[in-house]
This record gives sequence, structure tokens and C-alpha cells, in this order.
Amino acid sequence: MSESPEQHVVDLEAESEWRFELEADENIAVRTLSPDSVYINSEEIPPTTWYPLHRNLKASIYAAQPTKLQVSTPPASNYSSSSTSQSSLVALHLALERIRILARRQLSNGHASSSHQSPNDGPSRGPAIMILGPPSSGKTTVVKNLVNMALGTGMSWTPGVISLDPSSPANLIPGSLSLSTPSHPIPTHHLAHPLGSPPTSVPANTLGADVPTLGWWYGHPEPSNKGVDLWKKLVAGIGERWKERCAKDPTALASGLFVDTPSAFTNALLGTRKDNPKAKYSLVADAVEQLEIDTIAVIGHEKLTIDLTRLFPNVRVIRLPRSSGTVDLDDANRQIVAAAQVRSYFYGEPSLPKEIENLSGRMVAREGNLIPYSFQIGWETLTILRVGEENAAPSTALPLGSSRILSPTRLTRVDPAGPAQITRLLNCVLAVVAIRPGDRIKKKDKGLGTATMVKDEPEGAGQVKVEKVEGPSEETAEGAVEAEISEAADKAQDEGAAKEHTEIKSETDVQDQGQTKDISGDPGAALAEKEHEGEGDGDEDDEEDEDEVPYLEEIGYRETLGFVVITAIDTLRKKYTVLSPSPGKLPSTVAIAGSIEWVDSE
Repeated sequence: MSESPEQHVVDLEAESEWRFELEADENIAVRTLSPDSVYINSEEIPPTTWYPLHRNLKASIYAAQPTKLQVSTPPASNYSSSSTSQSSLVALHLALERIRILARRQLSNGHASSSHQSPNDGPSRGPAIMILGPPSSGKTTVVKNLVNMALGTGMSWTPGVISLDPSSPANLIPGSLSLSTPSHPIPTHHLAHPLGSPPTSVPANTLGADVPTLGWWYGHPEPSNKGVDLWKKLVAGIGERWKERCAKDPTALASGLFVDTPSAFTNALLGTRKDNPKAKYSLVADAVEQLEIDTIAVIGHEKLTIDLTRLFPNVRVIRLPRSSGTVDLDDANRQIVAAAQVRSYFYGEPSLPKEIENLSGRMVAREGNLIPYSFQIGWETLTILRVGEENAAPSTALPLGSSRILSPTRLTRVDPAGPAQITRLLNCVLAVVAIRPGDRIKKKDKGLGTATMVKDEPEGAGQVKVEKVEGPSEETAEGAVEAEISEAADKAQDEGAAKEHTEIKSETDVQDQGQTKDISGDPGAALAEKEHEGEGDGDEDDEEDEDEVPYLEEIGYRETLGFVVITAIDTLRKKYTVLSPSPGKLPSTVAIAGSIEWVDSE
């Protein structure tokens, strides 16, 4: 490296790469001084144009031909290496590109995707490849390289990219799974959004931004045996949406699918149930089935490659070498990455430091900052739910011979006034979900002389089991209710005052309270009021139980509309302070909570 104080030049040999690890106070910019192309994660860096790289970023720049690379300020940790795995990635890309071209030819000839093909026919759809590997093996980097190579061929591919790694999501925030369809190479400037930024309310400055993205909320950093049922429903939903896209878009079908996975997938016993203790790699098998995977690439794990080859005889399992430039991340680094991803979702890309902004010469186009919106919303307006929360009696407390019928994906309402709930909700990330007219569960069928009890099915996706219990006739039931009210009122009058837990409100009192409730200052109140007005006459007569969840389980694993963070809780006024990525009312007043938290420390 040159020692000139004005510029620092790195001489790269052919088929070598310059690797760097930026610290928390290091921000640099690079540009090539040679006519030959250089690449960062297989995205070409424009010649003689500064390319900014922000703090804490760890990456490498590859040169196929001898190149001079100018660096604004040399980082503390940087070196050049001719030991690179780029040749293996290029070979894999060429094999996948051949399948894409043959699939496009088949689809252009009118051949539909079918499992009953002649051996002489080419593939009727693009490749569907899943990347597996141990922690810090570079799985997301491999996916990004393969995606950028496909997008840089000039063939107008629009591949699907699925991120099944909730600890380091490709497009959204930690705890989420996503499906995106990029159409231009994805840049590498900072830690957040390694596979492209989701669309925003402001126009994009670059072609690699505004990647169409669908998100699902798992709510935890890693898949676990406790959340297996929820995980499988999420993966099934992602697979259905991708199939719907391919049915409408032949180009997407021919472009293929890339799947990034969590390191937990290397655990053979993850997802194994007691009824089948010998089953191995259950979550991998489920993803292969739901996403119709035909190729699995394993990074640097020989035993995993052999096990998957035996387990999936109809799937091509290949082994990729682990790059010698991968960096082992500790928990502190992972927390920094997670915080940067959440912050970028609300505030956009980080601003250019002055030392980079004042550089002479052209700078690549970048996305601008975003301005989030903070507001207050009442406890009664925003309904917060959890999926699979364990709040029932343990199985050992049940009678002998009895079994629990609670669904593992059941919904439970979060009561902010409950014990320890304030601590759990503060700084909690919430996923806002859409509520449709058919999502509400009617607790009672009035006027029919029967009561309806709703029970969750153990495996049903939003299905309920209804048991009708014969009750007294309408006139008898009304008389019994009136007698009970009269008797309770007399007893309260004799005692001088009624206790809070036995307070009885008439139908008129409940209606008056709903009419005089002040919701003018709460965003999303109009939507809540509209949902309330749309309910049936029979539901208006009932006082909703605060512990009951009047929604189908399906909303717990439905696509999300976006994410918000509870930054403060006012227990006296019973209001949340919520940080939203855009101003205005929330698109829905129902949100799902998980274990993901975020505190803005900048």
C-alpha cells in the first residue's frame, strides 16, 4: 500500500481480493483507478467513482484482472489475499444460469410446469437453491453473490429471495422472515438490509433500492422446538405466495429461487417431535417440501453434506468451500448488526460522514434518510397479541388420562396492566397485521337458545371447533338473567357498595361508555371504531372479555403490514408511545409481539 499522505492505493493481483474489517469509528470510501471492473459481493463498482463503506462493515472487493484500488483512509484491519472462493461461486452461477435459460425456453414454447416430463425435455422452472452452513460461514454473502450474478447478466431475471434467518434478516428487521424479488444488483454500503431495502414513501435514488418485499413475523431470533408449529406455518405461507407469483409471472418462474437459512438448520434434532424421535433435520425437510427446493448448497460442513445427501435422494446436494475471509462474529457484533437493521428500517441509510462527503470526485447514488413518526395511542385502541404464549396450567396439573387441546399457535392478549407486562412491552418491536371482516370470532349466538363455545384445534390453521350446548329457551334465559341482576343489585345495596369484581353494568351503561370514550387523539381509532360499528347487533350487547382474543389464529402467522416500536408507556393515562416509520394512522390496530427489543442509542 502506498504511503502517500494524499492517497492510499492498493495493488490487487488478478483473481485476488482486498478484505477489510471496519471498526465502530471507521468510515471509508473506495474507487478503482483501472479500466477493469472490480466487484463487491458481485456488484460492479463504477469506475473512478467513490463507493462509501460505513462503520462495522466487514466485506471484500474482488478483482478479476490486475487493478489499482484507491482508499480514502486505510482501515486498521485490511489485507489482500489470492485465496478466494469466487471461482466456486462463478461455477455454481453458470450451472444455475444454464437451468434458467433452458426453463425460459421451455416456458416460451408453452410447456407448463409439470412433474410428468419427458427425459429429453429441459427444466420447466428455474433452480430453487437453499444455502446451509454453520454460524459465521458466509451464507448470506453467498446468496447475495449468486443473486447479483444473476441480476448482472442482462437477461432481465427477477429471482425470488427468501430469508429464513430471523437473527439477520435480508430485508426487514430481526425476528422476521421475508420474500423479495430484486430486479437490479444489490449494493453493499452498510450492515443493514444485505439483500436490498424495502420500498419507502420517498422516491428511490438507486436501482438497487425499493426491492418489493413481503414480511412475516416470527418474533424470535432463532427457530426453536417450542415454536416449531408457528415456524412451519410461516414457511408454508411464504411458499404459497411464491407459487402464486410464479403462476402469474413466467419470468419469475424461470428466474428461480434463492433461500437463505439460519445456522440452527445444521442442528439435526431441531424440530424433532416426541412422536418421531428419530427424525432428523425436520425443519430443513419441511422447507424443502414447502419451497420445492431442488438444490442444497452446504458451506464447509462435510458431515451435513453427507447427511442431507442420504436424507434427500431427489435433491442435488453440493458442497461449497468456506471462504478464508469469513469473520467469526461474537454476540456483541451480532447485537450491533441487529440494532443497525432496526434503525435503518425507521431512519433509512446512515448519513455520509464529513470525511467522505468532502472527497473530490463523483460519489455513487445513495438513498436518503427517513423521518419516523412518534405518537401516543391508548391501551384500549391498540390490541397487542402473542402467539403460542404459555399461560395455561402445565400438563402435569391435568387429570390423569387427560390431554391438553390448546393449539400451539393460539393467540393470547397482552394486558399492559398485568404483572411484569410493562417491562416486557417497553422497547418491544410489534408487527402490525391486517384484520379482515371474517377474522372476528363470535362468542355467542343470541336468540337461538344455544350457547357457543370455541376451542382451538391443535393442528388447525385458524380453524375452530364449535360445540353447541343446549340451554334454556330465550324467554327462560332472559328471565334468569333479570333475576340474577335484581338479586345482585339488592345484595350490593344491602352491603352499601358493590365490589369491583362483582360490578354489574346494564346494556345502556355499556353503550353510553362506548359513545363517550375519547379516542380522538389515538391514531388508528377510526379503524377501530369502524370495526366496532361493523359488528353484529348481538355482539354489541356483550361486554368483551379482556382476556379473550376475538380473532382467528390465522392472523398470528399472516403477512405483516409493517413494524412499530413501543418507546414509552404511560400507566396513568394508559397510553403507549409508539415509533412508526411513517406519519398518519396505523393501517391496523392489532399487533403481534415477540421477544425482539430495540433501544435507539444514537
